[in-house]
Amino acid sequence: MRRDNDILFLPSIWRYLIEIVVLYYLSYRFIRWVKGTLLFPPLRFFIVLLLSAGVSNFLGFGELRFFWRLCIVGYVGSVFLVLQPELRRNYMNRVYHHGLVERVGNEEERSKFIDELALACQTLSRKRIGALVVLERTNSLRDFVQTGVLVDAFFSPELLFSIFLPDSPLHDGAVVMRENKIVAAGCILPLTERVETRRKIGTRHRAGIGVTEQTDALAIVISEETGKISLAVHGRMAWDIEVGTLKRMLRILYRRL
Repeated sequence: MRRDNDILFLPSIWRYLIEIVVLYYLSYRFIRWVKGTLLFPPLRFFIVLLLSAGVSNFLGFGELRFFWRLCIVGYVGSVFLVLQPELRRNYMNRVYHHGLVERVGNEEERSKFIDELALACQTLSRKRIGALVVLERTNSLRDFVQTGVLVDAFFSPELLFSIFLPDSPLHDGAVVMRENKIVAAGCILPLTERVETRRKIGTRHRAGIGVTEQTDALAIVISEETGKISLAVHGRMAWDIEVGTLKRMLRILYRRL
C-alpha cells in the first residue's frame, strides 16, 4: 500500500518535468532569436550567472539568495539599458521579415540569380575592380540602406559592374541587395573591431566582416589589389574562394529562411 507522501510526490515530479521542458523551450527560442546579434555574448554570461545561483541554492547557501537575485536583476537591467537600440532593431527585423511579400519564387529563379551574381563577381575579379556586395537575409539592412543612394532596380551583372567602376561615384561604398534587387549603392557599413593577425585587411574586408557581425547578412568582398573573392558570414571570412565555391556557398546560405 502506497503512503500518502508517495502519492503527493508523483505529481511534484511531473510538475518539475513540465517546468523544465517549458523553460528549455523558451530558452531555446530566445537563444535562436538573439543569435548573431550583440545580445548573444551577454546572454552567455547571464546563463553562467543563473547556473551559479542554482548551484548555490542547491548546496543550501540560503544567505546568498539575496546577493544572487540582486546580481541577476542588476545585470538584466543593465543589458536592457545598454542594448536597447539592438533590442528594438532585432524586434523590428522579425516584424519586417514576417511582413515581406516579395520573395524569390522558386529554386530555379534563385539558382539563376546566384549564377548571374557569381558571373558578375568573376568579371570584377578578373579586372581587379574592388567591390563589396551585401545580401540581406532575415535581418533588415534598412539602417545601412539609408546611408547610401537608393537604386531599387532588378539585379543584372551589367548594373553591378557599372556601379563599381573606378569612375563611378558609388564604387567606394557597399551595394545592398534584397532577394534579386539592388536596393542601394554607396552604403556605409560598420568596420569590425577585431584585429586580424593572419593578414593585412583593407577597409572593404573590415566592412564586410563588420556588417555580418551585427546582422545575419552575407557579404561578398572582391579585393582591388589581388582580385581575390571572399565571403563573410556571422563575422567569419572565407578567404580567396573560387567562383564555383562561391556558387555552392551561396546556394546553401542564401536561401529562404
